[in-house]
Amino acid sequence: MSRTPVLSTSDVTVTTDNSGRLYAIVPDEIARRLNAASREGIDPNARGAYFRSVTHPADSWTATTVRTVFESVLSARPEMGQDLSSGLGLYRTHDGGDFRGFIVGESAWDSAARWWREYGQHDDLITQGAAIATRGCGSRAGTCTFGD
Repeated sequence: MSRTPVLSTSDVTVTTDNSGRLYAIVPDEIARRLNAASREGIDPNARGAYFRSVTHPADSWTATTVRTVFESVLSARPEMGQDLSSGLGLYRTHDGGDFRGFIVGESAWDSAARWWREYGQHDDLITQGAAIATRGCGSRAGTCTFGD
């Protein structure tokens, strides 16, 4: 039986691409699991926009790992925690918000080029955005979802 991977803030590299979009680069094993979690509950044959994953409990591996990503981004970019229009500013102030960047596995990212490595070949290592529900959401406080 394999162990459940634990993500620490030191495992996350925060960077931007050539267009200024934000990325959190994480170990492949973490990225692959987050990508799978982001697809839970979404019909793979569905077309269109505005899909949301299942809600992952606040104490789940997924929610805990996403909070570590949030903390890593805020540590690298503290100004994001002060802007309430930023999803991470809401997280810093209200314990719930969203990350509008990409969470990417190390082997899918070329740090020198600041761009994807073999674009389209590592879709299982890419998650776009994540959200943590605020305490104001009652029993959903701290839960994690992915999607538009």
